[in-house]
Amino acid sequence: MTTDERESPDHLRQIELVYGSASRGVFDPLDESLDPRGPDTMLELAGSYLGSESLVLDIGCRHAGHLIRLVQAHGCRGVGLDPVDVDRAGAAVEEAGLGERIQIKQGVIEQIEEPSDRFDLIWCRDMLELVEPLDRGLAEAARVLKPEGVMVVFTNFVTELLSPAEAAMIHAPLGNIAKNFDEEAMEDAFRHAGFVVARKDVIGTEWREHDEERAGSVSRDLLRLARLRRRREELVAVHGQELYDLAQASLQWRTYQLLGKLQPTLYVLEPKRAGYDRV
Repeated sequence: MTTDERESPDHLRQIELVYGSASRGVFDPLDESLDPRGPDTMLELAGSYLGSESLVLDIGCRHAGHLIRLVQAHGCRGVGLDPVDVDRAGAAVEEAGLGERIQIKQGVIEQIEEPSDRFDLIWCRDMLELVEPLDRGLAEAARVLKPEGVMVVFTNFVTELLSPAEAAMIHAPLGNIAKNFDEEAMEDAFRHAGFVVARKDVIGTEWREHDEERAGSVSRDLLRLARLRRRREELVAVHGQELYDLAQASLQWRTYQLLGKLQPTLYVLEPKRAGYDRV
């Protein structure tokens, strides 16, 4: 055996580190929960600004589930705005017995068909990633918000852990606007629209840890993703490449959040007022 073929001391040390007992102390604490917060964090935060006379605008309300919970919990009124499938949201509102307190309308954030200075709170969860142009959408939100109102925003940013190939795999199929995943650019857009950041809370991996510990939601997504890829040819033949790519991107979303490739972040925005000293 030549000198080059022999194990070097550094390589032997690395093998001992990998397979020896020294690394066990790092892994043992990782089985203990860190008591992560769950998605209800956003509902609780919004609720702290609401009273029975409040009027809420949910932009991108989808099935209206969050708006329904806010109205039920605080006795307020609400308007849900979404560009697609508003019948589903309307049916959910009627089923909850809230038809007199919640209106569901079809529309987009870039053109909100509502009077200026109307809403006490705007709820905006996981949809600014889709808005183009973002400045126009945020300006419209600022227009319909009362001067003393707040906008509660949940959005995602990419981190250095997300490769360009991974970003491409989730952006186009999900209709994402890649530049809206830049944290600095998003906060600049807030300022240009006349908002100040009253509160910023980096959720990070917490919501996904919470869901995984209780329901194994990310594990389920990973299992479905593995099956999706094993059955790729069959599924593409039946459903087409576009829907296959959409399913793949959707199943990667929560996984990327849990892995820290996406950074979920929660904001409270307020209209800028004279003498306001927050940045």
